[in-house]
Amino acid sequence: MNPGAPPPSIRPVPILAFHKVDDRFEWGVTRIGRSRFCRVVSELRDWGYASVSLTDCADPGRLPEKPVVLTFDDSYESVLRNALPVLASAGFKATLFVITDYIGRENAWDVNLGWIRFTHLDWPGLRELRDAGWEIGSHTARHPDLTRISASRVESELRDSRRILEDGLNRPVRFLSFPFGRYNDTVLDAMRLAGYEKAVGFRLRKPEDKTLVFERKAYYLFDGRLSLRSKLTGSPLGFLENIKLRVINFFSHGTALVKPSSD
Repeated sequence: MNPGAPPPSIRPVPILAFHKVDDRFEWGVTRIGRSRFCRVVSELRDWGYASVSLTDCADPGRLPEKPVVLTFDDSYESVLRNALPVLASAGFKATLFVITDYIGRENAWDVNLGWIRFTHLDWPGLRELRDAGWEIGSHTARHPDLTRISASRVESELRDSRRILEDGLNRPVRFLSFPFGRYNDTVLDAMRLAGYEKAVGFRLRKPEDKTLVFERKAYYLFDGRLSLRSKLTGSPLGFLENIKLRVINFFSHGTALVKPSSD
């Protein structure tokens, strides 16, 4: 290699987003069953992937050959019951993003057809994941669309949720997950002010946002093996994944409109 040449570009670490790992029926698409999740983990292991944390991504030189970050939004109780044993058996860990005002409560913040409710993890469950080596981040206090509320409330959503988690877990909280994946300049300013190092979102607004936002791919009820590989590798089918994500994200906006204050 020419010593004067610039270093080769480092491919971004693929980041996958999950929500519920639950066999209970619901009308949404963010749930996957336990057997399907087992297949996802088996496929990742068979393809040679090793799980890393978002913190690990700050030091690319120490990453394994095929790293992947596994994240869970909303901190549902099913993650502890159904995802942790599967991941532990494969030697994998994950990052969990918590809605702090709903710790130990049902997901009343969500619009859920059929009045089907799912329970969020309580403090003992969160501490069990922490002790298992999982990274814990904030998913705000009440899961509002941060782009549709006042700047003062954005600040309190980010500041208060981080403080509550750090006090309750006795661990630093470095990362934020934007509810519905939505953010703007006001949100980025509040994020920096609240002390977060970086956030995760589903789509960057502009390329320069990558200094503050990790882009990730969500895994949904109808995703399969080919879709998983596309999310990991950025294959030519990746544009289809992006279209699918935009459609799902558009319909998820219903919760933000119906329950703008997450009450």
